[in-house]
Amino acid sequence: MARLQETRRIARLLEIISYIQQAPRQWTRQRLAEEFEVSPRSITSDLQVIRNGLGWELCVESGSGYYFSKKVPRLPSVSYSVSEALALLLAVQAGSSYGGVQQVELSAAVKRLTSVFPEDLRRIVEHLQENPPSQTDGRRTTILTQVLSAISKSQRLHLVYQVASRGGDMTERDVDPYGIIPYERTWHLIGYCHLRQAVRVFKVDRIRSIEILPQRFTAPNDFDTERFLASGWGLMRGLDLPVDDVVLRVYPPAADWVAEGEWFEGERTEREEDGSVVYRASIQVTPEFQRWVLRYGQMVEVVAPDHLREWIAGEARAIVQRNSART
Repeated sequence: MARLQETRRIARLLEIISYIQQAPRQWTRQRLAEEFEVSPRSITSDLQVIRNGLGWELCVESGSGYYFSKKVPRLPSVSYSVSEALALLLAVQAGSSYGGVQQVELSAAVKRLTSVFPEDLRRIVEHLQENPPSQTDGRRTTILTQVLSAISKSQRLHLVYQVASRGGDMTERDVDPYGIIPYERTWHLIGYCHLRQAVRVFKVDRIRSIEILPQRFTAPNDFDTERFLASGWGLMRGLDLPVDDVVLRVYPPAADWVAEGEWFEGERTEREEDGSVVYRASIQVTPEFQRWVLRYGQMVEVVAPDHLREWIAGEARAIVQRNSART
């Protein structure tokens, strides 16, 4: 919960800076407090962080709101080790591949990060940048902006959402947004769904329309994004599916891939004399997990549960039938 509160405060600080930049002398402490529904004392603390922590020249005159004495405040310079800068660079480049992130800002960030690299490493980085990501999806950017704004203010969202199952039915639901994360080259919203009365994950690209509602929410004290993600396979949650004791025997070369990976909290792997690996986990067998098993083809044997083995066998027969029809 502490991490969630810290994330929200950072988001609020960024929005305060944006508000003051866009409308200098218009935002007073009281007006900011009302906008974010926090106490004036909290806003005072935020302004002190901007002024003293970031070192930006934030000013105010009697009878008006805050403004920056410089046109565009800049973040203070930060020193990175090569390993730290490289880790940040990889994160920036990963984020750019998801779309919804402004490429101009990303290019500036990459340029600043690579400036601390030795010449040899800088050439490698520049070579990797020769294949830039595709253009930002404007619709995705708009949705991400609204979601992040709602998270920063703890405001409820109303979504028209196209589900992946049932032929892609359109559903309407209110969601309390807890966070947003990248996964499989796109972005996902994690929040409490009032339609399902449970925490759910929503793919941003399936949100057909979005509206920020005036209702505020308070996230549960015991909710933690990392713990939530560790409780299931990937992002998909099995709704009412039971938890199965899964046992897989994985043969080389896939045995090494499975043994070396960290796929699920509480999983266990055992090496066998023939080079295979026995994989065990107590998990909901979701479609996402089924696809993960299927990807290993003939290199995996499903020992348990029976319904997973039957599904894999059925998919294998269907693949053979469909591809044999073209011969």
